[in-house]
Amino acid sequence: MSRVKSFPEGFLWGTAMSGFQVEMGRGPVDPNSDWFKWVHDEENIRLGVVSGDLPENGPGFWELYEEDLLRARKELNNNAIRLSIEWSRIFPNPTFDVPVRVVYDRRGNIERVDIPKSSMDELERKADSSAVNRYREILKKARELGLEILLTVYHWPLPLWIHDPIECKHDLMHAEKKGWLNDATIIEFAKFSAYIAETFGDLVDLYATINEPIVVAFNGYLNPESGFPPGLRDLSLALKVLKNLAIAHGVAYEQIKLWDRISVSKYGPATVGIVHCPQAIVPYDAKSPKDVRAADLWRYSWNEWVLNAVIQGDYDMNLDMIIDPEEKLPNLVKGCDYLGINYYMRQRIRCVEKRGSHPIYGIEIAPCEGDCTDFGWEIYPSGMREILNWAYRKYRRKIIVTENGIADASGEKRPRYLQSHLEELYKAINEDGIPVKGYFHWSLIDNYEWAKGFKMRFGLYRVDYQTKERSPTKAVELYGRICERNAL
Repeated sequence: MSRVKSFPEGFLWGTAMSGFQVEMGRGPVDPNSDWFKWVHDEENIRLGVVSGDLPENGPGFWELYEEDLLRARKELNNNAIRLSIEWSRIFPNPTFDVPVRVVYDRRGNIERVDIPKSSMDELERKADSSAVNRYREILKKARELGLEILLTVYHWPLPLWIHDPIECKHDLMHAEKKGWLNDATIIEFAKFSAYIAETFGDLVDLYATINEPIVVAFNGYLNPESGFPPGLRDLSLALKVLKNLAIAHGVAYEQIKLWDRISVSKYGPATVGIVHCPQAIVPYDAKSPKDVRAADLWRYSWNEWVLNAVIQGDYDMNLDMIIDPEEKLPNLVKGCDYLGINYYMRQRIRCVEKRGSHPIYGIEIAPCEGDCTDFGWEIYPSGMREILNWAYRKYRRKIIVTENGIADASGEKRPRYLQSHLEELYKAINEDGIPVKGYFHWSLIDNYEWAKGFKMRFGLYRVDYQTKERSPTKAVELYGRICERNAL
């Protein structure tokens, strides 16, 4: 008889979702974000940049949250849930005029944002009270059910008053609302983070500031084929966005620590981390020096850059893999209590003809040839253990697996995917001593997969988008059993 493979006491078992992807479909539509405008743009739809599916036809979590949270607690036996707050729902109108004191370093970088109580009161007056109340209801219900909340402050959509992606795509030079290219967005994010911490701090102790900054930067500004706004290809822009996101994490970290003063769990009053998505990256041809070099550069760019900035203050702004003296900015390091790791796949990298001056323009991710998801991502369970070892040994932070899952419309591959990845997670904890504190499966329900729309089905529960009915996939029973036993 095989021995029981137990996870540590108090291990967090959950699922992860994001607001934009699940909320709409029932209740009020939120048209005030860059992503909403982007996926509705007729040219984007005509050119196939986006799917043509619309988020207002989504699963309707905004009204159906209670039944979904009950599924997580009662059927999956989860003790945690990862959710996000939509910035554009809370502040549909600008907060630029709310006064704050901004401290810059000698290079002109935003080092700190000081928000007086009078400005917090003004943010309270500007916030959409119906949206705030609904988020409080959702978070309260999760707490009542015994679900520890991991709250993502920013999971990709920006308010339209901060970023107009269509304007930026067609004429960036003259665009006014440049999103993360504009340093002012860091200041507004400080206000938003402070407001979230003060408003929901009596319900939340565990925060992620930003979800996958590398995806926002590289998909939006380096890889227009991804369908992400604003659909540009310019390494200098991508690195500027990445730098601002790393700085934004730091100012948000300080605001959350300052304004959430209430403990509701062992994580209280505020445990604050960042969510990143390093993948297992290898050369397509290990015997090809060009492929090896390309894989090294991609691994460094995708897996390391943002954590080097957030944790070490290393901002490699020319992406030469060398930190020059002026790229060392330890004054911008504010803190990171844990690393959220989203692990999905192995990427095999090959060197192709360059489409620009930097070697990164000559990098291609080879199509999946083996065991593939519906997304065309290679299923590679041992990468979970490899990445967790790498992340802990390099950055020395406790870890939460904040996403791991599979696009699998048939539902046939998901049980094996789940079991095999949890086996590798178990080895990382019990054989390698990696301090992993929780696992959140992506996702509880099928949702709106950004530019790909509804085609990619990641849910443990399948959603009928016409009726909004949820039905369990084959993996539900397996995951429920694992979570109940806290063991494989």
